[in-house]
Amino acid sequence: MPYKDLFRPPSPADKLNLFQLLFDASEISPDLALALLKIVHSDLSKEKGSEHSTYRQYAKTIEALRYHKADILQHVVNSWRAGKPVEDPEWLQNGKIK
Repeated sequence: MPYKDLFRPPSPADKLNLFQLLFDASEISPDLALALLKIVHSDLSKEKGSEHSTYRQYAKTIEALRYHKADILQHVVNSWRAGKPVEDPEWLQNGKIK
């Protein structure tokens, strides 16, 4: 990977890859899942002509949650529908990583 790629803004696919890494490591919390999925959804909505592969990856992510972590997906759906602001995860409160 070229060094300049380390400093580029992450793409929706990069964010989905992060989600997948956290999911595979069983490190995804309901609030973190909601936050990441909202960001990816927003990015995909803003980018006209986004790659179809990113949409497929997003759909596969949702399907994996439905199959393996239905409780997390239910939290995401309920929170999304309620439109309530998401509390920052404990490790991100006050803008400091704990």
